Amino acid sequence: MNHLRRRLLTLPILFLATFLITAGLPLWLLLAWVSGLLIQGARAAPRVLLFLTAFLWCEVIGVLASAWLWLRHGWRHDAASRQQFLEANFRLQFWWAERLKRAAAWLFRLRFSVEGAENLDGDGVIMLPRHCSIGDTLIPIVFYCAARDRRLRYVLKRELLFDPCLDIVGNRLPNYFVDRAAQDTGREVDGIKALAAGLPADQGVLIYPEGTRFSAAKRQTLLARLQTRDPELATRAAAWDRLLPPRSAGPVGLLLANPGRDLVFCAHTGFEGSASFTTLFNGSWLDTEVRVKFWRVPFADLPRDAPGLKVFLHAQWDRMNDEVTRLQDGFSGQPGQA
Repeated sequence: MNHLRRRLLTLPILFLATFLITAGLPLWLLLAWVSGLLIQGARAAPRVLLFLTAFLWCEVIGVLASAWLWLRHGWRHDAASRQQFLEANFRLQFWWAERLKRAAAWLFRLRFSVEGAENLDGDGVIMLPRHCSIGDTLIPIVFYCAARDRRLRYVLKRELLFDPCLDIVGNRLPNYFVDRAAQDTGREVDGIKALAAGLPADQGVLIYPEGTRFSAAKRQTLLARLQTRDPELATRAAAWDRLLPPRSAGPVGLLLANPGRDLVFCAHTGFEGSASFTTLFNGSWLDTEVRVKFWRVPFADLPRDAPGLKVFLHAQWDRMNDEVTRLQDGFSGQPGQA
């Protein structure tokens, strides 16, 4: 589906949903409050409704702001205007993520603690975070991009194009939307590798090695597949009880194209049990401390060949699982300032 056809579908749905939710908010809140009392697993229903409302309004404001940015800069083709347009869209991305983080923190009484923040200093990096929730996507933007005035080029799944803000702004920025069902995986890897070309000093690349959000069911499915495809990796992956096995093609391809950037890995806990809006109703975010750990691997310490990088990635995934376990059991970080 091309951009125009998709947006002719998604934009009216966004504006209609925002109008219906906002106009009927008192009634929806009453129904949500009653549902929280009567339905097991829906105790956070009123808070989820308010967060959904905040999300929809962030989307609407983001879409309208993106239209204004195009009127101001986007239609011009000179180099200065194109750079201003790109920078303005990065700033809009920061605004969108920070407002959602603040809304979530206020509504669910979230607390954020960060360890290893000093590893985010310096020029742009290649970042490889754990992925378990709709909420953890905000961590790199809030604690790295906005806090240190850095930009990340994202590897994202193509399904996210049905989010109007991600569709419009995400396609203006140098991101790559992966078709996970593509027959030609080489083309997708080439698209990922292209993100590393021509990186300015303040830009880096982010890829989620797991390729999708963690769940126990997904983990069991992937482990069963690995038993027949790669028994050695299946044995090792069985120890990653809090992670999915990393996909090697995209991350290794990106690291082979790395022009010299250090790597930053991001472990976190606190967002488990909320892979989507629907699972938020169980109250898993309520009164939660989100604990984050960053660590850095210098470019000089990286292997230069694909087999070596695959071994390196698996070793880092051993550490990632250990860090997540430690974060869930105890922590030595400081309150986040973002």
